[in-house]
Amino acid sequence: MNLMATLVEEFQRSWLTSLIGLGFLCVGVWLLTWNEGRAVHHAHSLDETYNNAIALNAYDRVQPELDGRVVHISGALAIDEPLTEPDYSISIQAVKLKRRVQMYQWVEERTPRDQEDTSTGSFNYVNDYYYVTEWRDKLVDSSGFYIRHGHENPKEIPLKSITYIAPSVRVGHLVVGNEIKDKFTDFMEVTSDERPERRGVKLHMGIYYHCDDIWNPEVGDIRVQFYYAGPGGEPVTIIAKQETGMLVPYKTSKGHEIALLRHGNLNINQMFTSEHFDARLETWKLRGLGVFILYASSVCLARLLKIIFVRTSLLSNLISGEANSFGNVVLAMSVSLIIIATAWMLYRPMLGAGLLIAAVSPLLYCTLGGVQRGAGHARQLRSWPKEKSNFIPRI
Repeated sequence: MNLMATLVEEFQRSWLTSLIGLGFLCVGVWLLTWNEGRAVHHAHSLDETYNNAIALNAYDRVQPELDGRVVHISGALAIDEPLTEPDYSISIQAVKLKRRVQMYQWVEERTPRDQEDTSTGSFNYVNDYYYVTEWRDKLVDSSGFYIRHGHENPKEIPLKSITYIAPSVRVGHLVVGNEIKDKFTDFMEVTSDERPERRGVKLHMGIYYHCDDIWNPEVGDIRVQFYYAGPGGEPVTIIAKQETGMLVPYKTSKGHEIALLRHGNLNINQMFTSEHFDARLETWKLRGLGVFILYASSVCLARLLKIIFVRTSLLSNLISGEANSFGNVVLAMSVSLIIIATAWMLYRPMLGAGLLIAAVSPLLYCTLGGVQRGAGHARQLRSWPKEKSNFIPRI
């Protein structure tokens, strides 16, 4: 029987597992390819930005001749006007002020269990429904509850969550653009002890309650918390393009926009070292996920791969249908390294060549080990009759 007929026959016997394996294979290859392409382009963009960066002094005046150039500036955040919430007596010098609103609502919980049918003796799955009240950020739609009576939630939240952004933020004499303001995401809670002037609002532990009794809230009551990011006077370091006195993202030759922001006073080398480290960390997370998906694919496709590999004696013992097989791990690692090496070959040829060698090495190790084990087994079989003739049974 030829190879194709054998594969078709095996696929018919294990079609579901094979389809799952093919799906894992496609997802794993796509994820690794996309991840490595993204990593290569990001590394290229960072290198281009680094080579074009010019260090500025935060105390110097704006230099119009540097418009269009990548600049590195480090200094304290200067915010012209504070962000305020008059109803809650909140006023803070920061890049962002976030208002988080939660409503006290009914929440449905479902617990499945087995129930015996006394007439047939069989077991059926039934659901037990429980209803509890919780503070939630988003509106819970009670129209789909199993028991709606007595568990109705309001149709909308009267006060919305919102994030205020300071209109004018500067580092030195350069204005920070909106794209860089968006990078301020390390929010801290506003802990004010000043009572709000608005009646009906109660303050407890930095949280503003719109209710009659904060210890026994009712469905529909709301509470408000405030957070800020980028406080005025905090030292930051920014690498971006200077454009008419403003810091905006730098567009590289690959079309990527680069605008780096970190807290503290850092030099150019420290900024790019930290950025490369974070990029590598994110890349390795996705690499690990891709390798695991390819490993799962090799387990599912083990029978089909075994048929293909059996034609190659060196690879015939590599793949196994067992989930803990070392050969499956080797195959997944090798395929992943080949994809990674292909992506890096043009940008960093030496790194790509090294990865290709690393991809082939596990396969060579396993196959040569299999050959040596086979040769040893053959020698043992040839010597077995002689050993048998010298065997004297004990009586």
